[in-house]
Amino acid sequence: MMIMDSTRYLIVGGGLAGGSAVEAIRARDQEGHIVLVSDEKHLPYDRVGLSKGYLMGKLRQESLFLQDAEFYQQQHVEHLLGRRVQQLNTDARTALLDDSQELEYERLLLATGGRARRPSIPGSDLSGIYCLRTIEDSDAIRTAMSSARRAVVMGGGFIGCEIAAACKQQGLDTTIVEILPSLLSLPLDPETAQWVTKYFIEQGVHVLTNETAARFVGSNGRVAGIETKTGKTIPADFVAVGIGITPNVELAKEAGLPVNNGIVVNEQLRVDDTSIYAAGDIASFYSPVFARHLRVEHYDVAAKHGEVAGANMAGAQERYTELPHFFSSMFKLRIEVWGDATQRDTVIRRGPLELSDKGGFAQFYLSQERVQAYLSVNRSYKEVESAKNLILGRHPVKQTLLLGNESVDLNNMVR
Repeated sequence: MMIMDSTRYLIVGGGLAGGSAVEAIRARDQEGHIVLVSDEKHLPYDRVGLSKGYLMGKLRQESLFLQDAEFYQQQHVEHLLGRRVQQLNTDARTALLDDSQELEYERLLLATGGRARRPSIPGSDLSGIYCLRTIEDSDAIRTAMSSARRAVVMGGGFIGCEIAAACKQQGLDTTIVEILPSLLSLPLDPETAQWVTKYFIEQGVHVLTNETAARFVGSNGRVAGIETKTGKTIPADFVAVGIGITPNVELAKEAGLPVNNGIVVNEQLRVDDTSIYAAGDIASFYSPVFARHLRVEHYDVAAKHGEVAGANMAGAQERYTELPHFFSSMFKLRIEVWGDATQRDTVIRRGPLELSDKGGFAQFYLSQERVQAYLSVNRSYKEVESAKNLILGRHPVKQTLLLGNESVDLNNMVR
């Protein structure tokens, strides 16, 4: 077994959170030895474009990367790409790599992200079935799109809807198969989710809801469509699967770290009383705003988690107090959410449920009269800060209907 020199900062995971942490560390510590280990062969990159501009050939691959190779060289960051940490010894502060090398560390960041879920149904081994998580996945789907006429997308969440929108905009006959009653049923309220479903149908996408695939249909070893549990057969030249991710927490769990819907960390993104931090998709982080733990699988959270975790590894005492924020673009829709829309007993809409030349609409999600989240669909940004302050204030809103009155200044409600 080969033991390498002691590493002050070991980052396991080369995605957005890991890459952001590198920059945050270097902003505070110019000398400490940083080693970044990633099982991908690429330097840290942004996955957002993989289901949008990059998938449609509108973005160059170079634009996805957080920094170029020269940056890491100049900042004396050692990156071990295409490598995997197999085991952690948290008492000895060592990490065993897949080639039997052992790294000693002082501070550790786990930012291992997640892996795409794959359906376990007959025909899953056929070629032409794709998940979307990496650059290579996006390249494979884009290649399939270039020679296809028909595409089936399994899953009507954000990734599935974004892939379907890209396929349709590239001229493919596109079908979404979704197990729930509407597209985006989990993040949105039922009425808005139904509106999004109708919008996709108006764009020419076939949408099958309350449906799921029973098996993949094949021909000569390649997928030719899917058969649903109700007996429908949907032909396809390829199938894209977007049914969520599974957090990569196995390494942490085997090391004895607390895992409960992610690696449990405090508001500093640190596992209590240790030198270990977690960020991004795998972090079940304590939110001082909502006074409970959350786990969020979106760009903004991963980037800011990396910044906070990296700063704290380098000696800061920052707290992650941001509102979770995510966004998605499909066709002419721009959907953004600030806060936690999963906790709601009341929905107040601001503006009509439609798109127009003047813009779109907004919604407030409340629980026990407290604003939990703000949704914007093609809405201007002029009221975002007021809406965020309503969430952050945590004060009950007694006259909730005023939230939907566009003549009422939200700043007055904040005060």
